[in-house]
Amino acid sequence: MTVAWWQRLSIRRHNKAPHRARPVVPGMVSAPGDGAIAIGGSAETVVGGHGNTVVVLQAGTGERVVGAASLDDLDASCRIRMVERWHAAGVSAAVAAELADTPQVGALLDAVTALPEHGVVVLEGAFGAGKSLAAERQHQRDIAAARADAQAPIPVRLAAQDVQGSLIDAATRAAAVLGDPAVRGVRLIVDGLEEPGPIRGKELLDQACSWTLSPAGARWHILATARPGLEVDEKLRRPMPELSADEAAALMDRLGGNGTAVHSQSGMVRSVLRQPLFVIIAAQIQRDHERLPNSPVAFLDALVTRALRDVESVKEERAERLLRRLAAVCVSAGGVGATADVGSPGEVQVLLETRLVVRRGDRHLAFALPVLEQYFAGQALLANGVLTDVVQSVELLDRWRYGLAMAIASSGWESARTVLDPLLRAHPGVVAWAVHEAIPQAEFEEEGPWPDLPADVVSQRLQETLDAWQAALSPAGDRIFFSMGRNGPVTVDAFLEGNRLGLHILRRDGDHTPGLAIPAAHRWTEPRGVRPVTALFGAAAVEYAAWPWQKTLKLVASRLHTMCARKDFDLADCDAYTKERLWLAAADLMRLPSRRFTPLRAEDVHQLLHHHLYGEPGSLPVRSGFGTRFTGYQAELLRIEEELARGRWADADGLLHSPYAVPDQELIRPRYWVWDAYSPEQLRLRTEQVLTAAVEIYTALVDTWFPHLKPVLGLASAVPTALIGDLYTAPPGGKDAYEPPGLRLSLYPSPSSSVTVRLVPSKDALYEPVPATARGSRPTRSPWARPSTPVLSEPEIFGDAPATDYAYAWLHEDLHRLHLTERGPRTIRTGLP
Repeated sequence: MTVAWWQRLSIRRHNKAPHRARPVVPGMVSAPGDGAIAIGGSAETVVGGHGNTVVVLQAGTGERVVGAASLDDLDASCRIRMVERWHAAGVSAAVAAELADTPQVGALLDAVTALPEHGVVVLEGAFGAGKSLAAERQHQRDIAAARADAQAPIPVRLAAQDVQGSLIDAATRAAAVLGDPAVRGVRLIVDGLEEPGPIRGKELLDQACSWTLSPAGARWHILATARPGLEVDEKLRRPMPELSADEAAALMDRLGGNGTAVHSQSGMVRSVLRQPLFVIIAAQIQRDHERLPNSPVAFLDALVTRALRDVESVKEERAERLLRRLAAVCVSAGGVGATADVGSPGEVQVLLETRLVVRRGDRHLAFALPVLEQYFAGQALLANGVLTDVVQSVELLDRWRYGLAMAIASSGWESARTVLDPLLRAHPGVVAWAVHEAIPQAEFEEEGPWPDLPADVVSQRLQETLDAWQAALSPAGDRIFFSMGRNGPVTVDAFLEGNRLGLHILRRDGDHTPGLAIPAAHRWTEPRGVRPVTALFGAAAVEYAAWPWQKTLKLVASRLHTMCARKDFDLADCDAYTKERLWLAAADLMRLPSRRFTPLRAEDVHQLLHHHLYGEPGSLPVRSGFGTRFTGYQAELLRIEEELARGRWADADGLLHSPYAVPDQELIRPRYWVWDAYSPEQLRLRTEQVLTAAVEIYTALVDTWFPHLKPVLGLASAVPTALIGDLYTAPPGGKDAYEPPGLRLSLYPSPSSSVTVRLVPSKDALYEPVPATARGSRPTRSPWARPSTPVLSEPEIFGDAPATDYAYAWLHEDLHRLHLTERGPRTIRTGLP
């Protein structure tokens, strides 16, 4: 969105000459008030307005347009959606129609619209940025191109939340009404990629990318919209342009506000006004001579307040209760609510009069803006708490997650606790995701006014939330500070200066903590046993009452990131882990070079380990050895020594072997790559063995350290699943030839878990579509499970501990998707989608 398209507008203000309606289709009964505005198309569609209500009807039937029998119908539906959304934002029906009929409104810059002929582009921006409008304008251009050329790609628009199963299948069915997509190709719009949840959104995106890379998808172009936070490759991402202060002022002037006031606002308010939706709301607030709020949720509060105030038939409180009820129905049902589940015909009419709700056919309702559904879902949680059925169902939790984020963003301190406490005990991963989504990460430090919270209240709230995170994430949470030389409870000592937070984590000794008596300025000069464990300084989002949850989550996520990167979680009862660690420790003790697999005498290893443990304490690398492959805690070393003493893991000849298939090829060239030492079958066998062990280690990590996260962790929640690997190995080349093996991993829903790796004859076979399983044989799949679309990578199987590396990378990725680590693993491609 740029100043150019707003400056080209010629919008009549509501207090000037009334909008001249288009001719009404004969036979239609139009309501008085704003008049009826024809939309056109073979469906003969009109928009009727009365007060705050926009009614979209199809001539002769009273049904909303739901299909697309022609390009005219597609164009009409596109216009309907734009009118509904603008009117919900507070623009009159007449002006909304005029905006819809101005093609420049919402059109993107040439630099953004320079899209490739085929492939995938993701238009990314915060809610209110105009992504959906930009996508509608692109859809209109695609429709116009198809009108001008009968062989042009077929235009299709889908809402991501409505897509069940394969995105490509859904788009193909929609396109087939207008032509042959296999011949003409498709120009597909996928709106709201994040709305069905980030996991499902990622799956739809992976399907789109995989399809456009295949020969069959070569003539497809897919434009998707998404909020920030979805996993999107940088090559696909196009950031939605934000409004400058001048652009926001120009838009506000045209909507009846005072544009000159934009420049005098604080930096916080100006940051919100970079999104067109909030400028529209701001114009309404200015007409009421009220102060502009400083957060997106506060702007939504203002929008809703004005919408409810204008409902004449009932009191505002009743209308709000009905909106909360509709939101609960829509969220649970996937975006559309049956009128019978909402209330009586009179109550349905009240909802329509708010202008925030629109009809979907005769029997269904929906919110005109998806963010309003999420807003009122959050209000329902704050008013009624989290229903037991939602807490007990990961499917319902997935649908309610954005509503939960809205509840956290708009709640007070006590109301946030009421909502979060039951969920935190049952599903801490869901709460972590919602807290991260709800509260902004970047804050302005010099502005205010800020709430005046005493230091003891700040410390108490941070202590309470830190304790809650650690308890909910136990037993891993109990070890968050262990690697920093502290195992046990800690005390938070914190203060606020404006919105700048100073936080120290101190050791706790019963009810008495000596560290608290040390002046903050002197703490880091104290001896290590007294100085703080860690500290955190910087701005806090204190205008959000739930900010302590975010700050302590950030602290926890930082520590869990370090623990995953260092592989800090010991596993005493996992054979796959023990075998790999034992071989690694033995090879390091015996100074066996890396990637050498000569069997070792178990007795020699045991004697050397025993000598290091009891004869020369501290000489064995225990968690700090530089240049060593094996680092571990004392407890693990003692366990390995005991098992070696009992003769476990040695063969009949008393030898210890590498746990995986070893090289079987004679290398005669002076230069070679590591995979050249394996025949194709031996490489396949080693890959299968490593992946099998990795799944076992990953499962043990989750069961042992993160049991409360299991239902919502990507791989753990996919179980049972079949992990299928397609492996390609290139024929031997010259001494400088570099063509590593290629591995494509797919996750299939399966009645039982298994790992299979198979050789494929060509590199092209790695790009072939994955055969679909029979619909009747598919078990129920969790919405939190990792996507099924296969991902290509090099097999990372040649390291000293490849299965442990894979398992930790998968766990690290799964935790990061819940925002329980501050960053993902360093490994760029871990094989799994």
